[in-house]
Amino acid sequence: MTQTRGMGWTLFSRHAPARARAGVLAATACFWAIAAAAATRVPDASPLDSAAAGFKSYVLDQIARCLSATKNMRERIAAQDLAGAQRAWLAARGGWEGSEVITNEFFADLDRKIDAWPDAEKGFHAIEAKLFGAHDVKALPAAEELVNDLEDFDNQLRAATLTAQGLLNGSTKLAYEIGENKAEGGESPFSGNSLQEIRDNVASIAAAYARVFAPATKKRNAALAKTFTEDLGRMHALVSVASLQELDQAGLRTLSETLANDLVMIGRESGLERPGLGN
Repeated sequence: MTQTRGMGWTLFSRHAPARARAGVLAATACFWAIAAAAATRVPDASPLDSAAAGFKSYVLDQIARCLSATKNMRERIAAQDLAGAQRAWLAARGGWEGSEVITNEFFADLDRKIDAWPDAEKGFHAIEAKLFGAHDVKALPAAEELVNDLEDFDNQLRAATLTAQGLLNGSTKLAYEIGENKAEGGESPFSGNSLQEIRDNVASIAAAYARVFAPATKKRNAALAKTFTEDLGRMHALVSVASLQELDQAGLRTLSETLANDLVMIGRESGLERPGLGN
């Protein structure tokens, strides 16, 4: 997702909420100070880059699901089938949200076209407002443009090289965003799909960790690996409620900051730079 207004956020930005900065920065600064003093060598991150390159197949599967469902949505809109178009929109979101660990970090321009919010003039959320808000299927041009943008995304992804640093950045950014930007109203209020999208985001963070960072983290710092796994499990449990109204928003914010900080430390243990959380 790309936010088109609001926080202009970054984990380390002066624009982020003071509460968030205080908690995350205090723990992060402490860790980095201790680690810098104790480190005797920088770990070799190249094996992680090989794992990150292999992670592309996971994301390609997610985008394939998304693109297939979006083409179906376009067909249902053309057929004036509102209920079918709504179902296809929901199916498409699963694949997109399941790939958000890479979308904004590696493909920011396309991410803005495909998934800008809350002031979306095109992409998923402009179509969502039509289908679910206005109950109107007059969205065929927007659906065709979205299919074209997703096909462009798929082509660019196939040609791209995913890196461990980029995945760390994307995962940390997404973990933080879940609590700061998605906790209250959610990203997809017209469709009522916000809670499921948060779950898909959490699953994408878990997949990136398991496939790219977990082996090295377990080897280099088993306690940190255990902590992250436990915090991730707590996040899974927190978002497993029946509705967005039942979601513990304060708890989600706190836990998302904790996960983001865990990932900062995982990056340090892996020989990577601090996550670059701009955009």
